[in-house]
Amino acid sequence: MEKNKRKKDSPSLLSSQRGMSLPVTFLMLFVSLIVLISATYYFSIIRINMKTQAFKVSGAEQEMLSFEKIVSFVAWSPGSSQFYEFGNFGGEFQVVSTARRLVLNLTDGSSFQVVFFNSSIGKIAYQLPASETQDSFFLVGDNRAIINQSWSTTTQLSVSQNTENHYEIALSYRPSVGSAVTGSSDGKPVNNLRVYIVNFNSSQSVTRLGSFRLKASCLSAASNWQSYNFSNAITSLLLKASLDGHADEVSLPISSSSQGAIVNLETIVCHVKMETVGW
Repeated sequence: MEKNKRKKDSPSLLSSQRGMSLPVTFLMLFVSLIVLISATYYFSIIRINMKTQAFKVSGAEQEMLSFEKIVSFVAWSPGSSQFYEFGNFGGEFQVVSTARRLVLNLTDGSSFQVVFFNSSIGKIAYQLPASETQDSFFLVGDNRAIINQSWSTTTQLSVSQNTENHYEIALSYRPSVGSAVTGSSDGKPVNNLRVYIVNFNSSQSVTRLGSFRLKASCLSAASNWQSYNFSNAITSLLLKASLDGHADEVSLPISSSSQGAIVNLETIVCHVKMETVGW
């Protein structure tokens, strides 16, 4: 009898186990679904943030490109000024008048050498909001420290990592140089060398977040002359430039006679001032 009773109870026990397994299965499916939804939501938020970040970076690049046009329009026109309303792209705008040290040296490669400019020229930078990855590249110009080609721009607008390991869009202007023969004196050809420099040293130190209004003014274009009398024939001079440690040089043709040559070196510095103003 007892054996028969156990046999009768067995189907009931199996039915009970099956009844318990159904809620457990639904619970596991529910938990899995919650995990899947949470993961999808998490990665969706990451993608949205990345797209928002990319949009801000692109907007800041376009803003600096537009602002550079304002600065170039003002430069070399003493007394002129322009206003610019800078938008909010989640970063920090800076005017650093003491940045970008420029050293200029004129030499014949042997006995003649003179350092005729040694000063910081300043920069304007927009420090980008935190980004996981960012390439370094030039929006305008390249990394040459000096140019002597009239079709090359003096503008250097780049995206790069600064000394604080933040990525920034930096605007500054490298020097350019030109040469011409303007006559002769005592049988020596007269060569005029002219160097152009844009300098932000007269600017306020500016650090701004959000949207603001900026004024760019050209205060002056100051000229400094130096003359060198060579008693021997020369064919060229080197103008060496070091801009924040990056060195380049350009070769300048010099017209001379058996008696030598006269070289007039003119350095013209355009002082551009940046300042924030009220709306």
